[in-house]
Amino acid sequence: KQWYQRRVAITAGGDPQCYALPDVNCDFTGVRITEAGENCVEVRGAKGSMPSSFYKVSATYVDGYKATMMAPMIGPKAAQKGYLNAMSNIERCRRIFAKKGMADFTETNVECLGSGANQGRKLDESDAEEIVVWSAVRHSDKAAIQVWAKELAGASTGMAPGFTTMLGGRPKPTPILRFAPFLFPKDQVRIAVNDVPFASTNSEHCQVSPASPAEVTKEVVREGDESYRLEELAFLRSGDKGNSANLGVICRSPALYPILDAHLTSATVKTYLQHLGPNLQVTKYKLPGISGFNFVLESALGGGGVASLRSDPQGKAIGQIFSNFKVEGLKSLSEYM
Repeated sequence: KQWYQRRVAITAGGDPQCYALPDVNCDFTGVRITEAGENCVEVRGAKGSMPSSFYKVSATYVDGYKATMMAPMIGPKAAQKGYLNAMSNIERCRRIFAKKGMADFTETNVECLGSGANQGRKLDESDAEEIVVWSAVRHSDKAAIQVWAKELAGASTGMAPGFTTMLGGRPKPTPILRFAPFLFPKDQVRIAVNDVPFASTNSEHCQVSPASPAEVTKEVVREGDESYRLEELAFLRSGDKGNSANLGVICRSPALYPILDAHLTSATVKTYLQHLGPNLQVTKYKLPGISGFNFVLESALGGGGVASLRSDPQGKAIGQIFSNFKVEGLKSLSEYM
């Protein structure tokens, strides 16, 4: 149980002041990057402390099956018809399961790509006339997935007008390999090199976690009448850590760092990205050396990676979605650059 609880520390992996590496715990908060020549940069300021007394372990386990269907829907109210079409097929399968004594789907997910689904827009507000329906299901029984796929065949010819074809043909069930990282005590791992016992030289050390200071919300000071999309003020990139995502924000100028520090809080980020899930939790970390921030978004990916039924299972688009965040009350951009 203790090792399982330590999963949080490694899965989030977002505190730049104590990032666990095999040979050292690294503090990236003081890192500075300067241009040293053409296509060349110099990186300085990383600090290391003694590594922990735990090994970093990445494990996977099979957790049922899933399959995904994609199909274009064309015409008026394409998103609304596409969603109803996909959900009707899922409900039909549920009735079949009940008659056969099979369990219900473990999870389902329907998105209408092109309607703003990944950006939190409401389905009934979409006026898109060309979308792609993304319908994904999960079940413990491979046979149940096959029933769903079989029922889809008739949907492409006999259901809502404008439903054209299933891209890639009939979906096939694939195993779900769920990611389960954790920390394991080094002194409980027996290692031998050429039959010679080996023990980690730092097994006596405890996990050192000089956690970043707790977030302090700063007052937003209005400096002018201009407003900008965040992409105009900063570089953004995102990616996954299991079921969590990292959202990195680096200011385009050091002068913008205190401004964005006040505007971008864990609360404002959570509010803007609340459509990522009801259990979303956001933690903010600062990297003043590069005028940047790292936001760890826990429970943001519907399971993450292969285990997720979403069209963005690794959170690669989160940074681009958040680039539309509006920052108001600024001076002319030229005064900060």
